[in-house]
Amino acid sequence: MPLLQGVAGAVALLLLWQAVVGLLAPAHGTVPSPLAIARQVRSDGLALYGQAALHTLRPAALGWLWGNGLALALAMLALVWPPLLRPLAQLGVIAFCLPVIAIGPVLTILFAGDTPRVVLAAIPAFYVTLVGALSGLRAAQPAMIDLVRAAGGRAGDVLLKVRLTAALPSLFASLAVAAPSSVLGAIVGEFFGAENGLGVLLINAQQGLHFARTWAVAIVCTLLAGLAYGTIVTAAHRLTPWSRESPIGPGGLEIARAPQRFAVPRALGAALVSFLLPLLAWWALLRLFGVSPFIGKGPLEVWSYVTDPQGGAATRGVLAAEALVSIRDGCIGLAVGSLAGIVAASAFTSFPLIERLLIGPALALQSVPLVAIVPLIVLVFGRNLGSIVVIGSIIAFFPTLATVGLALKRTPAQALDLLAVYGGSRLQRLWKVQLPFALPALLAALRIAAPLAMTGALLAEWLATGNGLGYGILGAMVASDYDGLWARVVLVTLFSLALYRLVGVAEWLAARRMVSA
Repeated sequence: MPLLQGVAGAVALLLLWQAVVGLLAPAHGTVPSPLAIARQVRSDGLALYGQAALHTLRPAALGWLWGNGLALALAMLALVWPPLLRPLAQLGVIAFCLPVIAIGPVLTILFAGDTPRVVLAAIPAFYVTLVGALSGLRAAQPAMIDLVRAAGGRAGDVLLKVRLTAALPSLFASLAVAAPSSVLGAIVGEFFGAENGLGVLLINAQQGLHFARTWAVAIVCTLLAGLAYGTIVTAAHRLTPWSRESPIGPGGLEIARAPQRFAVPRALGAALVSFLLPLLAWWALLRLFGVSPFIGKGPLEVWSYVTDPQGGAATRGVLAAEALVSIRDGCIGLAVGSLAGIVAASAFTSFPLIERLLIGPALALQSVPLVAIVPLIVLVFGRNLGSIVVIGSIIAFFPTLATVGLALKRTPAQALDLLAVYGGSRLQRLWKVQLPFALPALLAALRIAAPLAMTGALLAEWLATGNGLGYGILGAMVASDYDGLWARVVLVTLFSLALYRLVGVAEWLAARRMVSA
């Protein structure tokens, strides 16, 4: 029955698509109908798309494995040695926030073969899984940890037998979100130089104005990402059936601890390390890979560029104007996309039929390459704030939907049963039980969505509006202004880190409130 309902939802979507395109075809020929796409696929042959998909899937899978493996290993290391927690989180955010339109060409220069695509596929997987793993590993119940220690268990036993088990639900959610992101990362990597793959096929179709083939490639990308996502979600459902029976408690939130001796100096030292470590890594990577000084600008070069006595004031004025636009765009996209994700996750949890009918279109929003649908978005909403809101919301929507949706389904059954005994309605169950228990997952999703929102703002500015830091990065690349390019990359990274820290403050406040309650 669920499979039939899912098929019915997909068929209804295709029929609606066919009807809408039939009405708008005379005015907007850039959006082909499903029948036109099917005819194009039959004309091209399935082998064309199958071979391209295999060339894309290999670097995507390698990047997903490398990114997730490294993230999980570092998260466990940070748990064993807490001083590593903040620097690792900051490095993860920085790596995730680097605009691909800036680092893609550099990676192509530095590495040969599939390596640039593997790196671009690994970066989003690394950050998403790092956040989920850190949140999940800290979600273990203190009573279980004390029990293992009382039985003579060591730190390794606590990590493997308690914390890692408690982290599996959150870890599976992160792996599921990371899978479509890795596929898209590999596709974007093909834009900067590749001989084959779905990205190459997409570029050729767009340049040749073959709209039906463009959408056919986008559908293949959706199927690949959907297959990866569905496989991981199914594995999570089968391997963690106990997650709904977890004891009641505010697991996953950072609990406010009592002040300790030397707490302030330690905090200042950790902040200093978090500031210096990325700068050192930035400088070391440029030297390690022998990047030309003309292309690769280090921290000192960027600082000299923005503080130059002659042109520094004008440069700072231009950067400030672009930054204000990008901050506005990113915050709006984050707010709208996250709110839509929460509403959709609540509806899917409360009404499983709606989930089975609409999970396909929701996944398509994450899986379809935005470069393929941005022309349609611009056509409908114009080159203004409307397009920015739509593009930013699409990027921030899916991580919130996936993470919060899985958390809502993992609400402890005894809490739901207790409310049912007292005659609680479905809405009361959602508002008073499920959403509070999903708060840690929501905050983890916001940590993931915050840098994504900035990426969405850059993409919208690059492809739609022609302003902000996104368009400034593109202009700097075209003009070979690498000082300006790296200065804008630094600004984007700083704003993403600021959003990340704001979510961290919200997490801390929520933890204090839940613990005191």
